[in-house]
Amino acid sequence: MADGDVVLNRNFEIDAQEGTRAELFAVEDSSYPGGYYYRFQYYAPEDGQQILRYDNAHDSDIGHHHRHVGDDVTGIEFDGLQDHVARFQQEVLQINARR
Repeated sequence: MADGDVVLNRNFEIDAQEGTRAELFAVEDSSYPGGYYYRFQYYAPEDGQQILRYDNAHDSDIGHHHRHVGDDVTGIEFDGLQDHVARFQQEVLQINARR
């Protein structure tokens, strides 16, 4: 793989009744910590609600890897792309079960 190679690009329905979806996108990029530029989001497209998002789109005082829930942004550990995806998916399932 090389910089610019898309390694993950999926968009799928989570809950048909709620209309929620998840999007997972990652591209190899050695200029980003961890070697990938990524964004994972769980959202309701009909009302524009972002429910959960993981990304590394910008650096800030909380670190390179971010977890967004509503307006709350916190730092999150990055232990490799596969583990990060698994953590995101688990969190989406937990949130969806509570909705």
